[in-house]
Amino acid sequence: MPSEMRRAARALVESRVETFASPSAAGPARERLERALAHAGTPRAFVFAGRWAEREGGAVYEASFDPAPGTQRFLGGLSALLVALIAASAWALASEGASPAARFLLPFLTGLAIVAMPIAVIAVATRREAEESCVRRAIRAALEEEP
Repeated sequence: MPSEMRRAARALVESRVETFASPSAAGPARERLERALAHAGTPRAFVFAGRWAEREGGAVYEASFDPAPGTQRFLGGLSALLVALIAASAWALASEGASPAARFLLPFLTGLAIVAMPIAVIAVATRREAEESCVRRAIRAALEEEP
């Protein structure tokens, strides 16, 4: 699980660019691609941008998948929450003025949060990968379709 967690976290914050070659003329392919992307909807887990380029005598579509602006805030907030829980747990265990409930509940909740953090990161990364896959399939289908 740790290696999957690292891969998912890296995939969550990295930018990717993919190129798709169009076997047909650029004009009809652009129209089909615009319809396919409109049908796929606006992705929420990443920022999508695309542009057409000419390479080797043919039209090529370059799609860029950048992390959503909220991704860094989510990861930073999650880290800050864990640090606060660890500090509160240390205070509750070291302080004689803390109630017995706080001495038990704060470390318990901290442990649960530490266990849940990788699951939350993997869930967000999986959502991004699923949305990217949907957009890539729509692009491929639109560009391979015969006019």
